Amino acid sequence: METILETSMIEEGVEAVFKKLGPGKAIKFFQSMGISKGDSVKEIESITEKMTKEQVIEMIKRTK
Repeated sequence: METILETSMIEEGVEAVFKKLGPGKAIKFFQSMGISKGDSVKEIESITEKMTKEQVIEMIKRTK
């Protein structure tokens, strides 16, 4: 089970990556780490391009 500290740390890390790289590069970074479930970069970008940072965080949590 995930603790509150782990959740907070994940959210802080995701926020830092988005702030430093911007949404497009951040998504590609997470994909390269194996966090996504899509078949291609274009497919994932089309799904996530209109998502907020909070929605992306929730998506990452669900794929763990």
